[in-house]
Amino acid sequence: MSAFVRAARFVGDLDDEFYADELQRDIWNEASAVGFQSLLWIGLIAGAILPFAAGVTGAWVALGIYVALIVVAYVVIGYARARGIDMYTVQELRRARIAVASALFVLCGGGAAIRLLARYGDGNLGSLWIGVAVGAPLGFAAAVVGVKAHQRRRREAELAAEKAELQGFEETD
Repeated sequence: MSAFVRAARFVGDLDDEFYADELQRDIWNEASAVGFQSLLWIGLIAGAILPFAAGVTGAWVALGIYVALIVVAYVVIGYARARGIDMYTVQELRRARIAVASALFVLCGGGAAIRLLARYGDGNLGSLWIGVAVGAPLGFAAAVVGVKAHQRRRREAELAAEKAELQGFEETD
């Protein structure tokens, strides 16, 4: 077991006897998923609004929320992957809720960046637009690479499942 999984099990208190009962564990896991998603949506909405509603202070808070949400999301995805579940291959990523969440992430991070650059930058947002001109194509390229990697992992997972199924048929013959 990796150090990451051991740390995650400690943080989640997963070795508690409470988890010995399957029904309790399943219900608690569902409740935790609802709690995580609620925290994610509340954070995204607050982070998207704060830079515009509360000025520079709101932008700093939004930036903190943004970083915290990204770290927590990667911990969740990383723990699942460490336990053998790749969320990018077992779920459809082209869904309305993911598009809305992505838009809120952009509003949160982008709104905070614009507000802070306007306040602490040289007063000229020209450098921001230069950054956008460079960053947008790089971000798009990263997205394309990510989508292609997702498609490759999904194909590999399907091939592995087919191979396992075929081996199961061969063993029963």
